Amino acid sequence: MEIKINDYDETRHFRALCEDHYNVSRTCEYEKNEMRHIHEGCEILFVESGSADYFIEGKKYHIEPGSILVISSQAHHFRRIHELPYQRYGLTLLPSYYKSLITDPKLLNVLKTPAPPIFEACCTHVHPQNFHEMVRLLTILENESRHPGPFQAEMERSVIIQLVVLLFRAFHYPCENEAEPHPLNARMQEIKEYIDRNFNQALDLEHLSRVFFLHPATISRSFPICCGMTLKKYINRVRICQAARLLEGTDRSIEAIGEAIGYDCVHTFIRQFKALMDISPLQYRKAYRNKNIPPGTC
Repeated sequence: MEIKINDYDETRHFRALCEDHYNVSRTCEYEKNEMRHIHEGCEILFVESGSADYFIEGKKYHIEPGSILVISSQAHHFRRIHELPYQRYGLTLLPSYYKSLITDPKLLNVLKTPAPPIFEACCTHVHPQNFHEMVRLLTILENESRHPGPFQAEMERSVIIQLVVLLFRAFHYPCENEAEPHPLNARMQEIKEYIDRNFNQALDLEHLSRVFFLHPATISRSFPICCGMTLKKYINRVRICQAARLLEGTDRSIEAIGEAIGYDCVHTFIRQFKALMDISPLQYRKAYRNKNIPPGTC
């Protein structure tokens, strides 16, 4: 059994990407188009044919047959197709789900976008045997979601863990000396998870300081070290990711969406959205509805 190409109902597919633990797809583009996107899930692309450039957080990644590209959770990305037909398998995993299955930092690192030099060295021209084995696992996962059997959750978990381990083995990332964890790493991760759950509230250093009984300066200094970006940047990223979902899936006004994700001023929302996505919220919605952003595909 193989996964059929472009075989999904758009409404169901969109809902699944926003709500399900994982989503498997096989998509083919027959026209050159451009796409800007951001979403909660980590996305893994397994390229079968064609070629494209992806700009992830402003860094360029060229993919062609045999490439496997990982797009981190909440990473803004822009795609430009070069060669048609552009066909790929896709797997989207929600962070809350895969972090409940995988705890080893080395395996979790596989689910983050590598630096371009590492991608070029490790993630292009994956050995065909490894590539086909991962496609086989994707097929099992897709079949399990469409035709669930006894112990479905256990089967899904085991397949996803196998897939991540295979990615780790296939990529052969260079070994790095493991640094000692930051003494406040656990607390900063708690703050990060709190932001994920409460992005629509008035979040600032003073509020988080009261909630977590930490000095504002301690949070401000430690959060970037543990989470890879400033507190303000992370809050904005979570909110913009949620805004993209609402722009794609609802007819709510730009002002209403800004309020729903925690911005008091619509102009602040528009400015922050454009700073991250390079287009305004209205332009993003129009591009999505003109099918320049295929639902859930990258």
